[in-house]
Amino acid sequence: MNFEASMDKLETILEILEAPETTLDASLALYKEGIALAKSCGEILKNTETEVQRLQKEAEGIFTTLPFGDDHD
Repeated sequence: MNFEASMDKLETILEILEAPETTLDASLALYKEGIALAKSCGEILKNTETEVQRLQKEAEGIFTTLPFGDDHD
């Protein structure tokens, strides 16, 4: 399941958990599912951050910045 689908599922779980008719057994099962989804989302975010950092390191030196106002035509 991708990040967006996991977040959507977490929102659905939260809505069900907040409903007064949700039983204790159902709440526990949903809570366990929510924890697993939250862990998965955290791992996805961590891997994405690592990938962005790797790409930034690869890009170092490719782009150079020039002081504002300098003409280098």
